[in-house]
Amino acid sequence: MQPDPRERGFLMVEALVALAIAALMAALVFDTVWQMGRTATVAAEQRQALLLARSVLAAASVPGSGSPISPHGSDGHLSWSIASEPYADGATDGLALQTVHVQVRDAVTGRTLARLTSLKAQQ
Repeated sequence: MQPDPRERGFLMVEALVALAIAALMAALVFDTVWQMGRTATVAAEQRQALLLARSVLAAASVPGSGSPISPHGSDGHLSWSIASEPYADGATDGLALQTVHVQVRDAVTGRTLARLTSLKAQQ
């Protein structure tokens, strides 16, 4: 027993609709996976920049005159800059303080990835 020609055409339309839905779902899954990968990459870059900023800030915060680290530098694809200024709210009869700012950027794009600020004893 053969199906009616109209039924065969209807089955073909059903198959095409199912295929279109499957293709749409595959595209959505691919986009989601790609976005997750990109988010993981950005998070890894920011984590690396924060670790570098902490290391540079620790070196720049060593008490004494001057800094044991250069005010500008790079490490791989990251570059840092250090700026310092007298701490405005310091006590007049106490220890003189200096504010130290560290900024880490992507050396290629110039995008700021991490910024840290701390106080340092000034001698």
